[in-house]
Amino acid sequence: MHFANILCVCGLLGLICFTTACQSPTYPAGSSLDAMALASPSMSGTLQEGDIIQVAFAGSTNLNTTQRIQLDGEISLQFVGKLKAAGKTPTELEKALTQLYQPQLRGAESITVTVVTSSAAVYVTGAVLRPGKIPLDRPFTVLDAIMEAGGVDNSRAKLSGVTVLRVEGGQRVARKINLKRALEGKDSFLFYLKPSDIVYVPEKVINF
Repeated sequence: MHFANILCVCGLLGLICFTTACQSPTYPAGSSLDAMALASPSMSGTLQEGDIIQVAFAGSTNLNTTQRIQLDGEISLQFVGKLKAAGKTPTELEKALTQLYQPQLRGAESITVTVVTSSAAVYVTGAVLRPGKIPLDRPFTVLDAIMEAGGVDNSRAKLSGVTVLRVEGGQRVARKINLKRALEGKDSFLFYLKPSDIVYVPEKVINF
């Protein structure tokens, strides 16, 4: 039963909820999911710390560069120095760079920002077959992430009590998801994950 692991994970969840204002989600009528995260996939395409990006200048290839976004969210480029990249989409960064490089650009020369490697990932733990880190290279629902982790251990998993831990407003919050209802077709809403979310599948309580 991996009893020590169960105690460790449960203790971690309890400590997080106690110390960081663990909040109870508000559900729409008949749904087990949180209304605030339902409307659309969370993969907004925004850049984040650790991403490797390529900045290409159509007519000034000497300015081309490939960089990793630093922990402070910045990159450093010729002529313009440091600027914030994290939190922007590639298109938004292209527009910002076009304005900054206007004195160096010739005519309608374009700047293209391409993501080479994304650092976005979620983490799945608990009663799944392959717990660990899942690269977030496309929009992922909770069920998608669990399937990427090999699916649940049917003999141990309590699907009605799945928890997603997420950082919002500088605090760690917990959102409860009744995946059992979704799999039974009783809940049609989809909960999309965001980078660094932790999906925890609890184990059933067995009374001896």
